[in-house]
Parts: sequence; C-alpha cells; structure tokens
Amino acid sequence: MYDLVSIGDIKLDVFLGLDRCKEKCSLKKKNVCFNFGEKISVELLDQQIAGSAPNVATALSRMGKTTAVVSHMGQDEIHQRALKDLKNENVETQYILAHRGLKSAYSSVLGLQGERTILVSYINRPYHLPKNLQTKWLFMSEMGNGYETIYQELVKQVKKEKTLLALNPGNEQITEGKPELFDLIREAKTLFVNVEEGKELIKNKRVTIQALAEKLFKLGPNEVVITDGKNGSYGYDGTNLFHCPVFPAEVVEVTGAGDAFASGYLGARMHGHAMKDGLKWGAVNAASVIQQVGPVPGLLTHQQILVRLRKNKSFTPVIL
Repeated sequence: MYDLVSIGDIKLDVFLGLDRCKEKCSLKKKNVCFNFGEKISVELLDQQIAGSAPNVATALSRMGKTTAVVSHMGQDEIHQRALKDLKNENVETQYILAHRGLKSAYSSVLGLQGERTILVSYINRPYHLPKNLQTKWLFMSEMGNGYETIYQELVKQVKKEKTLLALNPGNEQITEGKPELFDLIREAKTLFVNVEEGKELIKNKRVTIQALAEKLFKLGPNEVVITDGKNGSYGYDGTNLFHCPVFPAEVVEVTGAGDAFASGYLGARMHGHAMKDGLKWGAVNAASVIQQVGPVPGLLTHQQILVRLRKNKSFTPVIL
C-alpha cells in the first residue's frame, strides 16, 4: 500500500537564462520579445527531470511517505535518467512505461528578469491505472491528449477503493472543460487550482476570491485550495475561507512552486494536520523551491518544514 501515487508526464526540463541577451531579448507587458530568425546566446542554468507527477512524488518521499509514479516515456536517455533520479529519491518506478519509437516529454524553461516562460511537450498516449493499485492517495496532474480514459478509471477507483484524490488539472483539461473533468472534480478530496485556472473552470473572470472558492466547492470536491502567486493562497472547506500569505524568500526561479505548494499541503494533511497547517506547509515548501533553479533541489523534508515554522511562529493563515 502506497501513501500516494501520482499520475502524469515526466519531462526533462532545460533551464535557459535570457538575461545575458538583453540587447536581443526584452520583457514587455509580460511578453518575452525577440526577433524571429535571430541566433540568441543563452545561459544553460540546469537540466532536471521534472513534471508535476514526479515532482509531487519526490516531495512526499522526502517527507517520509511511500510514493510511486504512473507515466509513459520514450525508450531514451531521458527515461534512463528519470529512473535513476527517482530511485535515488526512493520513488517507486515500476509503473513508468517506456515505449520504443516514442520520444519522452521535454520542456524549455526560458527565464528573463525573474519571470519565466515554459515551452512544453506532452506524451500523447492513453494512460491507464495499473491493475490492483493499492494506495491511500492519488495525485492527478497535467498531461496531454488521451486523459479522458484515465479520468474515467480514476472515478471508478475512488468510488470502489475509497481512495483519496488530489486533483490539479492542467491547462488543456481546464480549457477543454470536458464532462470527464467535472466528473473527476466531483470525486476529489482536494482540488488544487491557481486563481486564473479557477476562474476559467467556472467561466467567470470577475469573481471575488470568496465567490470563486464557493463556486469551485459546489463542483463537488471536499476542499478547495487556490494559489495566487505573490498574494499567497486560500483554502476553503465549505465553511471557512483561510488566507495564507507567502513565506518570506528570495526568488531565484519559480518553476515548480505550485507543485511544491501542493506537496507541502498534502504532506501536512497526510501527517494528520488541519487545512490551515496544510497551507503553511505548502507556503514553506514553495518558498524553499523558488530559492533555487528547478522544481526539485529545494524540496524539504517534513522536519525541515517544522523547523522553519518554529522559527516563524507568527506565520499563520487567517479566516476571511
């Protein structure tokens, strides 16, 4: 019996810094601008195995939980590196399938003036739940085409096995808004979205945070967690709306902050803590991740999170 099994694509993230090419690159109104056809020199900051599924599994493994990843990859160097890196993090890899003739997913993370744009590919292959999968929690993250089948299987798994589901749908799933997505949301223990994703789900761009949380809750999950960048995060349990500020940190690179937050939140809940503690754990974990390049190096153990919270006793969510 696993504590958590995460599902989604595993990618190689290549982090490229554009700050050295300011004469050819600029950031205008949140748009990265450069002339098409240019040859632009960049700084290679790092290369890491990433993706929401491996990020969350790795994070919770560091918190002392048993985890595994369900994913499809190509038979290539990225697959071999993923197996090695995940095994080093004590994440089970038996459900990671490699396919001959298929290329593993890949992302280029372009960083400029503290902001970043991600060029990402996905594995377009139908996912299926492993047979007789025994786990306390399932974490469903972003993926490419073919997600409808596993969404249907997840609904059956949650109903039959009483498995707890944490759902963080990707942009493609939210934009398409298919019935399979809303069927799965109804079965979720925890729905994770950022503010923009939440507004897209309910098709209302002008809604307040309070109304957004209430409308998302009415879609069926037991609890809703909303992240809002520098404004912090919110948690709604159907009665109370909590707001948690960001934990103080110097920002180096923000990729993986959302996964770190979700992992911290789930880690607290899996350790028996309440929603407000989950928001604190998530904020601390995210703050640690953004102080380094990439989504994995800054992930904390649960003891490290507790130490940081003890040193910042005044850091706590409030009820709005």
